[in-house]
Amino acid sequence: MNNQEASLKQPSLNQAPPAERRGFWRSELRRLKNNRAAYLFIAPLALVIGLVLLYPILKAALMSFQYWMVAKPIPEGHPFVGLDNYAAVLDSGYFLKSLGITFLYILVTVVLRFALGMAAAVLLNIPFKGRGLVRALVIIPWAIPEVVTCLVFILMYDYQYGVINDLLLKMNILSNPVAYLGESDTALWAAMFVNVWKGFPFAGIMLLAGLQGIPKSLYEAASIDGASGWRKFVSVTMPSLKPVSVIVFLLLVIWTIKDFGIVYVLTGGGPSRVTEILTIFIYRAGFKSFDFGLASAAGMFLLVISVVFTVLYMKATKAGESA
Repeated sequence: MNNQEASLKQPSLNQAPPAERRGFWRSELRRLKNNRAAYLFIAPLALVIGLVLLYPILKAALMSFQYWMVAKPIPEGHPFVGLDNYAAVLDSGYFLKSLGITFLYILVTVVLRFALGMAAAVLLNIPFKGRGLVRALVIIPWAIPEVVTCLVFILMYDYQYGVINDLLLKMNILSNPVAYLGESDTALWAAMFVNVWKGFPFAGIMLLAGLQGIPKSLYEAASIDGASGWRKFVSVTMPSLKPVSVIVFLLLVIWTIKDFGIVYVLTGGGPSRVTEILTIFIYRAGFKSFDFGLASAAGMFLLVISVVFTVLYMKATKAGESA
């Protein structure tokens, strides 16, 4: 090791002299006393987060290593079974199927919501008469509660009396009505459509805010250079929107991973489990089969996926702040 490397190597606190260690702990105690009021204000929030977030996660992680089949209790109670629950999850064909359905659901709905949101943001950024009213109307799908939205679409998708079948039959696009939520070929796509309809306004409003923050001088310079409208969008709009776009995209992914209400209200995971995303698989394992160990193990897989995208979101947020 050369002298430069030796000078860069810092001793740990345990290797420091006793007097230096005492000085460190005194400074830490002094800092705690100086910020006592701040910590007291944060304490209630930390307590609530610990009770409603950290404790359930830790409890579920513990249950994933235990026998928790409530429908078949055993004299030992809830003994540790090691990785048996995780093995049962991976061996379950339904889990792998629901994992594939979830990724397809995320891919299609996130891409479409982002694309439609971008289109809406660009259109709403153009000055026209009544633009304020249109902006307010675009928010409506996002503001309506999920259950209300699903109940309306259930009526619209109805095989006999649904307005969608009625319009398509009158336009001669269909020769026979379709049970959109009752057929394996259409149920998942029908649920995706509802998700996209409800979710694209959020992406649109966020991207619109980003568009309004782009200096007009950049577009003026591009016009002087003879750039077309599409060239301005590619060379000015998209690079300037990159920080906002990454954050919006990751937020959509995170929210879609934990999506439950829309698919469950529309199809309940059916027919033949073709719309069973991971959250519905976990619900069925826990509250239909009463195998909370299996449900907890599946929940840990979902937690890992969520944490990965959450970390990416946090990094994107920091990158946006430093840009």
